[in-house]
Order: sequence, then structure tokens, then C-alpha cells
Amino acid sequence: YYLSYGSSFNPSGELYALDPRGANTPPEKNYNYEAGAKWDLLEGNLSLQAVVYRSEKTNERNTDLAVTVEQNLLAGKRHTDGVELELAGRITPEWQMFGAVAFMTANIDAATGQQANTLNKVPINTPNHTFNLWTVYRWGDWRFGGGVEGAGLRYANTTNTNSLPYYARWDAMVAYEQPSYTVRTNLYNVFDQSYYEG
Repeated sequence: YYLSYGSSFNPSGELYALDPRGANTPPEKNYNYEAGAKWDLLEGNLSLQAVVYRSEKTNERNTDLAVTVEQNLLAGKRHTDGVELELAGRITPEWQMFGAVAFMTANIDAATGQQANTLNKVPINTPNHTFNLWTVYRWGDWRFGGGVEGAGLRYANTTNTNSLPYYARWDAMVAYEQPSYTVRTNLYNVFDQSYYEG
């Protein structure tokens, strides 16, 4: 069982580039609160983990040209609350499985200027859930794997008028393993479906 807290800051030049408004803007701030637990069961053949968390961003950069053209306004705030569940285990000595699911609720808590119409909306590219499941079977020196990962609906703009649909992508893997080398082939998007990650 654990509790954790972390804070960080995001300066204007994080991508080694400054624009005129960002050059004089102090950093955005981030805070993360997390509580979790991990259990090992069935003589170590099953591991479970559960996490609840809250992430907050304050001093978010907003733009309001009517107030200032010289720098961004640090008037924005948003948060994400989430729950994440994970499992890893051996079904047989040769057969392993891994999976996780996360549920999130995100909200823009404060905004001003040209961003005021985003208040109480969902931030861009924040799905309400994500999931993945992967399994690997060992047969001698060979490994055969497959699984699925996906995400729920995500909004493509901060006014929540344009969205990306739910998707699930299936992948597969074959590997030949030796003590000094491994040869692996990965096949992504097995069913050749169109999907949008962001």
C-alpha cells in the first residue's frame, strides 16, 4: 500500500522554442496525488494492482489579446481524476497474461479570455477510459503473443464539438529466443482497421 504526492513545473520553452508571448510567462504548475495497493496471489502466479489518483494543472497558459499581447495569462486550471486496475499472471507455466483498464474524468476548472468558452469542458485528447490486454504463450524456444489496446471517445477541441471515436487495435507477435539473441516479428493492427490515436 502506498501514498504519493508529486509536483512539477512546465516552463514556456519546454520544446526549446519561445514565442513572444511565452518568453515572459512564468511556468505552469502540476500536482499529482496517488494512492495504490498491490497484491501477489496464488503463490506468485497472479499480481493485482489498484490505483486512484488526481492530477491538477494550475497556472495554465491562456491567451487574451484584448488584455495583453505581450505575454500569456496564467489563468487556466484543469484536473483529472482516475482509477487504474492492472493484472499480470501465469495461467499455466507456459502461458502468461497482462492487462489494465483505466477510467478517467477530466475537467477544465478555470479559463479566461479567448479560452473562457472551454470552462467545464473535457480537455483535448483525454479519453474517459483506456484498456489493454496481452497474452504470450511459450512453446520451446518460440513465443506467440497477441492482444488488444484501445481508448474511449476523445475530444479534438476544447469546446468539445469535435471528437475522435472509440477504438480497439489488435496486435500480434512471434519470437524465437536463444540465450544470446532473439528474433521477433510484430504485426500491428492485425485487422487493418482505421483508427485515430489523437
